[in-house]
Amino acid sequence: MRRSRKPIVIASRRSLLARTQAEMVGRALGKLHPNVEIQYRWIESEGDIKLNQSLADIGGKGLFTRTIESVLLKGEADIAVHSLKDLPARDTPGLMIAAVPKRTVVNDCLIAKDGSTSLDQLATGAIIGTSSPRRASQLLRARPDLKIDLIRGNVETRINKVIAPQPNTIHYDATLLAAAGLRRLKKLDLAARTIPTDIMLPAACQAALAIQCRSDDHVTLTRCLPLNNPSSSTAVHAEREILAALEADCHSAIAVLAEPVETGDELTKRTGDQTYRLQIRILSPDGSHCLEFDQQTKTKELRRLIKTAVSQLKEQGADDLLHSQTIGA
Repeated sequence: MRRSRKPIVIASRRSLLARTQAEMVGRALGKLHPNVEIQYRWIESEGDIKLNQSLADIGGKGLFTRTIESVLLKGEADIAVHSLKDLPARDTPGLMIAAVPKRTVVNDCLIAKDGSTSLDQLATGAIIGTSSPRRASQLLRARPDLKIDLIRGNVETRINKVIAPQPNTIHYDATLLAAAGLRRLKKLDLAARTIPTDIMLPAACQAALAIQCRSDDHVTLTRCLPLNNPSSSTAVHAEREILAALEADCHSAIAVLAEPVETGDELTKRTGDQTYRLQIRILSPDGSHCLEFDQQTKTKELRRLIKTAVSQLKEQGADDLLHSQTIGA
């Protein structure tokens, strides 16, 4: 069968991180398909424009993806590249995740004005800027004395609001950012200031990219499939399944991590039946109440473990915690 020479048009947000991620995917596709032109469409999402309100109050994290998905559905682009944690847990009708490249480090990082590299180094009553209920609740769980204030904006904006604030603006002592984004932007010094996951468990799908295309676009799907990392894909789809089953939304303080575990088992190496560790943490807005699930299983039993986890957490009162009002998204 003759290969298509049709250009690949990639849609993405305009922010520096989004462009960097889209161009990473574009370069990878260019190597796979050297005779195919790679084009880009840079789009400003609603979430990038409305920076003075929490996402929960203005429509949820779908604000970062709806405009781009609309362009994809209209056929004005072939693929969209997203930070996977920005996508709602349920696929948009007509679209699918064609590939999930290899996931990078999942931790959050502490960006502090005074150079603190761990939460216990922050001054008593320090003001932490975040718009994430997950981060806020876990911060307060670790340090109930901390003050949480809303902060929005892209990576550079949030760093500058802490490190080099403009006159007559809100004062922040620190903020949290994903290590993966900092690494992709070559901010390696800041990316090294990671917080252990036992203190700050990441958001579902954090550090993973989603390459999205139309469900009926078999040419694009075939082109993108070689970029899929099976282990990362299995992990993030498990995390998305948990969010959907628990009906978590932008008001919810929930952290989810499914990650492959190196067991050194020769049988596992031969059969490829990977072991995954599944961690879930659901908190009250002030961090005083916390439900946790932490178990391991083989790939073939992962969906069963997800059902067990969801059932146990619901029995323990997950619904009440997930729908508690908090500071934002």
